[in-house]
Amino acid sequence: MLTSKMKLRLKNYKGGVLGFVLLLFLIGITIYTVFYIPAKERSEWNNPFYWIDYPKNAAPAWVNYFLMPFNQQLPEHKVYSKEEAVISSYAETDFKVNNLTFLYEYVYGQFPSAFSIPFSLEIGEISPAVEISVKRPDGLTFDLYYNSLDPIPSVQNEVGAQLSDGDTHPYEISQRLFSSSKEVIDTLMKYTNLFNFSLSDLPSEKIIFSETNSNIPLKGTYQFVFTTYSFDNDTILKDINLIIEGKVFGLLGTDEFRRDISFGIMIGTPVALLIGVAVASSSTTIGLFYGLIAGYKGGKTGTFMVIMIDIFLSIPTMVLFIILSLNFGRSLLFLIGLFVLFGWPGVALINRTFSVQIKNYPYVEASKLMGESDFKVVLRHIIPQLIPFTLANFALSVPAAILAESALSFLGFGDPSFPTWGQMLQDAHFSSAEILGYWWWILPPGLMISMTSMAFILIGRSLEHRAKLSKKQ
Repeated sequence: MLTSKMKLRLKNYKGGVLGFVLLLFLIGITIYTVFYIPAKERSEWNNPFYWIDYPKNAAPAWVNYFLMPFNQQLPEHKVYSKEEAVISSYAETDFKVNNLTFLYEYVYGQFPSAFSIPFSLEIGEISPAVEISVKRPDGLTFDLYYNSLDPIPSVQNEVGAQLSDGDTHPYEISQRLFSSSKEVIDTLMKYTNLFNFSLSDLPSEKIIFSETNSNIPLKGTYQFVFTTYSFDNDTILKDINLIIEGKVFGLLGTDEFRRDISFGIMIGTPVALLIGVAVASSSTTIGLFYGLIAGYKGGKTGTFMVIMIDIFLSIPTMVLFIILSLNFGRSLLFLIGLFVLFGWPGVALINRTFSVQIKNYPYVEASKLMGESDFKVVLRHIIPQLIPFTLANFALSVPAAILAESALSFLGFGDPSFPTWGQMLQDAHFSSAEILGYWWWILPPGLMISMTSMAFILIGRSLEHRAKLSKKQ
């Protein structure tokens, strides 16, 4: 049970409590990202091959809950593995046939964005043949792809074959059949007479999933059949997936580069906190001692130090950051150094003002008269008075650093090797996400920047309020 005193404190500092809760949430994301997402996986953010199985510009999956009353749900992104396929095989006189059938239930009122079928085969000296077809709910069967694979390592076909290194059999060959490949589109053109509308300029997914009378989605169960015709016992299907690219995916959707937005938010959290805490701790420490010395010393030394503060405060920092980033690099450590270099003067000015006031207090003067050294006077009587305000300034400096980095990244001057929320906003802007309506690409990083800033601002205000009350007492 909360005592009346604790309730009163919570009431007086409810903003700080809210800020602390938000900070705990950010720390929780950071811990999960650092300990549960491997470093190699975190470094794949800018690797397009890592995201090739993800949908492009897909909205968050929960959007379908709002569209459900209108029966306008968007197709979900589906990935079927080899283990989910129905396997059958039979042998003829000279060859063996293996079929893997993927069953896909299509219930949406819109066409899927695309599909792809990546597969890898281990093959011997005699080349196998591969055939991919789809059987539709209306009973029609369309052949999509047929090819006799070439075991020679140097040969690649137009659907993206890659062969493993090695001079001896067996070889492992990997391919990915895209719905947009010319071979699939050309093959579908032979079914033109089955449709009552022109198939020219239509993507393959709008042909395969279309009714024959009009170009609207045909709902029902589709069977994607992957067939291998092997002429020896060395042909082995190592892996295969059926990927139906949907228009909704995951918690926060995907961007133009197929990257999972929620993944970017998570790996951007520790980077943001690192920037904010590193800059704030360094700049407030420098500002504390610089302001303390300037205020306590006074005289010509103090005047010179105040002039230096004024010079730093008069510099247009954002313009300078851009110029320095262009000429001396955009590494994260360099940016942190810049933020520290120009982040301490404001804190120093406040501490200098307080130091001038405190050193003139009677008990401080009495300590000097009793022969205490300047070091002891500062350590015993001035620094303890400055600590509460310094902590408040620390909390308020964190969002300033995060916002500065986000602004630089948004303008294209951030460190591209580390994913940050500002860079996510920059990518969204350059891909015209705000014009094309990809709100899920803009709102999450923007909200995370606001939430992080708000957490530290609320904590900082509460600390500042408490410091003022302590000073009055």
